[in-house]
Amino acid sequence: MNKQEEIREGIKIDRELPVEDSNMGNMSKAEVIDFFTYITDDLAVVIVLEFTPVSPSIYLEKTPKILFCEKDLNGYKWQVKERVLHEIAHHFEVGNRRHASNFYKVYAELVNKYLAGYVAVEPLI
Repeated sequence: MNKQEEIREGIKIDRELPVEDSNMGNMSKAEVIDFFTYITDDLAVVIVLEFTPVSPSIYLEKTPKILFCEKDLNGYKWQVKERVLHEIAHHFEVGNRRHASNFYKVYAELVNKYLAGYVAVEPLI
C-alpha cells in the first residue's frame, strides 16, 4: 500500500455536506450567519459575529467576537466560508495568536470537517 492509499484508509466521510446549487457567486450576510451558526453550534462555542466595513476580518479574543469584513463577502462561497473558519480557528489557539502551528492544526481540522466533510480516523501525517 502506498502513502496515498494509507492516507485514504485513515479518512472517513463524517457526514454529507449540504448540497449547494453552485459554488459560484458570493454569499449573502444571511448565508454567512447560517454557516457561522451551524459551525459554532456544532462546536458548542459562543462567539459573536459582527459585520464591519473595515478590513481585515479579525477575531477579538476578549469578547470573543469576529469582526467580519463586508468586502470578504465578494469572494466565491468557498472563500467566504474559508474566512469564517479561519477566524473561528483563532478562538482555539493557545498562547500567542500569530498563525503558528497551534493555529494551523485547528484551521486544517475545521476546513477538513466543514468544507470537505472529512474527519481523520488517525493522524494523516
